[in-house]
Amino acid sequence: MPLYAFGSNGSGQLGLGHKEDVSRPTRCLFKPDSPLPNEVAQSSDQEDLVQLAAGGNHTLALFKSGAVYAAGSNGNGRCGYPAEAVEELLEFGRVAFYDGGRRVDQFAAVAATWESSCFVEAGTGYVYVVGVGLNGELGLGENVTEARSPTRMPNFPPGGREIICIAGALAHTVVVLSSGEVFGWGKGRKGQLGEAGRNKMLWSPQKIEAPFTAVKVACGKEFTILVGNVEDGELAVLGTDRWGQRSKAPANLKGYKTVGASWHGIYSHGSNGSLTAWGRSDRGQMPPADFPRITSMGIGSEHVVAAVDCKRIIAFGWGEHGNCGPETDEQGNVNGKYVEIPFEGGVTPIITAVGAGCATSFVIAR
Repeated sequence: MPLYAFGSNGSGQLGLGHKEDVSRPTRCLFKPDSPLPNEVAQSSDQEDLVQLAAGGNHTLALFKSGAVYAAGSNGNGRCGYPAEAVEELLEFGRVAFYDGGRRVDQFAAVAATWESSCFVEAGTGYVYVVGVGLNGELGLGENVTEARSPTRMPNFPPGGREIICIAGALAHTVVVLSSGEVFGWGKGRKGQLGEAGRNKMLWSPQKIEAPFTAVKVACGKEFTILVGNVEDGELAVLGTDRWGQRSKAPANLKGYKTVGASWHGIYSHGSNGSLTAWGRSDRGQMPPADFPRITSMGIGSEHVVAAVDCKRIIAFGWGEHGNCGPETDEQGNVNGKYVEIPFEGGVTPIITAVGAGCATSFVIAR
């Protein structure tokens, strides 16, 4: 299934072979020595995009086959490629590295902060981090601020437990374990890593006390949202309340399908296609009243991209770099409405998933 992208591309993070912003879905390119996602998959239903993680200028795409592809800035090795050999990836390249002579190239989950990446290996559950983090984003111990090649996080996760969900934001990362326990590391100044981490930088994973058994996590700039099972929809928001992230939260998110966070907002896609959202909206980051039922959504830094009936792409929010399509107001926003974003040449593919990052938008279609 081809991957398309549009939006900010100053470091090649869209994987289009150049560094120019684009405002319409454009097919991504894959390095000649990297097998395409559908060539890695065992069958057509395994070609789906499972997870998208975006740093400030790099993108990680995890496919159901377990393959991860990276594009954009490889500063300090954050794309998983040797930092000395590769400055930028203008096309998506397959992530593979070695740990003590053992090749690591199959993953269960990924996450990213502004200048770092986190890879959870499939099978072993080992966590590898790479890049730069001045606030403990690497989780490798006191005052470790750089890892120029993927480095295994010691003694994590704890024995007998697996990571079932991981999320990263600008400067912190949070994981939910199979036991229901929650751990986090990085910047905790606003309480986004729990009260024990408030006004601190956590240089290694520390437990976050959750009021219920969490199964999902999403991270904003200075907050974290924890979500329980679908039937109860329990939720807790940790960290800043500057934009009502805590005070405006609904009683529950029963029946949620997915939950995501922008820098300053929270979004829940319901199993009935509805979108529930709260948080900052000075640039139109909240959905308009006439927002339709959607089949999938991607939450970016300050914008949302979604699919309707698996046939149309719509977006709203801050779109200065083309990440909300070519139609924005004078401030670069899609404010108080949503816009439809056409494919080039009038093509109308079937949309299987959408994703978003830091002023970037992605579509996987067939």
